[in-house]
Amino acid sequence: MSHSTLTAGMAPELRVPHWIDGEGRSRAALTLAELGTGYKVLYCFQHWCAGCHESGFPALVQLVQALSPRGVGFAVVQTVFEGAEENTPERLRETQERYRLRIPFGHDGGLDGMPTVMHDYRTQGTPWFIVIDPAGRVIHSDFRIDVERAIELLGAVVPAASPDSGTAPLRWATVLEWARHGDIAPPRRVEKSDDEWRALLTPDQFRVTRLHGTEQQFSSDLCSLFEPGLYQCACCDTLLFDATTKFDSGSGWPSFTAPLTPGVVAHVLDDSHGMERVEATCHVCDAHLGHVFPDGPPPTGLRYCINALSLKKAPSES
Repeated sequence: MSHSTLTAGMAPELRVPHWIDGEGRSRAALTLAELGTGYKVLYCFQHWCAGCHESGFPALVQLVQALSPRGVGFAVVQTVFEGAEENTPERLRETQERYRLRIPFGHDGGLDGMPTVMHDYRTQGTPWFIVIDPAGRVIHSDFRIDVERAIELLGAVVPAASPDSGTAPLRWATVLEWARHGDIAPPRRVEKSDDEWRALLTPDQFRVTRLHGTEQQFSSDLCSLFEPGLYQCACCDTLLFDATTKFDSGSGWPSFTAPLTPGVVAHVLDDSHGMERVEATCHVCDAHLGHVFPDGPPPTGLRYCINALSLKKAPSES
């Protein structure tokens, strides 16, 4: 990683006025905070820039595929310093679809012919890659980026297993990305027939975990249990959550801010009740766990609302 123009300086807040979200819909101006508390990558382009399409976007696609599930935030900005009649806001959606990038795109026409990103970050053209570390410092700003090296360095930070882990926390944007386009691969797979699951589970456990049921609110003492330890899947014993991420949500179901490790919980779009929600399942055996909501506390802002019948406390290590 290099510091070609803004050496180890603090990243200025974005001043780009026009944005579309990951689905191509107009949205309010994006802030850096919305990209999470981990690493952030800003990619600057112009639609008519040949290098942007020949090397820049292919590199960006690789980075997004590898690092978005690891908690890295991404945004694309069209910094129009020439050719305003060609590099128009309408090109954002077109380019977003061309590369199938479900991340925010902004249009920066600038002030007095100077795009705000070019002025604030002292960039020199397009394509341009800016990398911001979790402390808010610009650690890379250049025409090019070493994709393999960036994946190695930025990918070392994974979603946090606890508020004190010091790693980049999981974000709602990442949860939606997983739900819409696929999760991290599970550590293993356990598959059984319904009869085999019935033989292992109580009738209530089977109803919730295998038939996607919901236990009665405030029906379990697990809601008020906060002693240290780990929680397993009631079906396959996969370790799913750490008590350090458990909190009292007042919802009537055990709640966590993040899974224990990436890949153990799967995220599935659920529109079964006339609304779009994200279902949480055990990624190893497909047991229904509950749902994920973006109304939790720091560090993730997430609430994994989990049926107690889907969990069991793991035995303490002796």
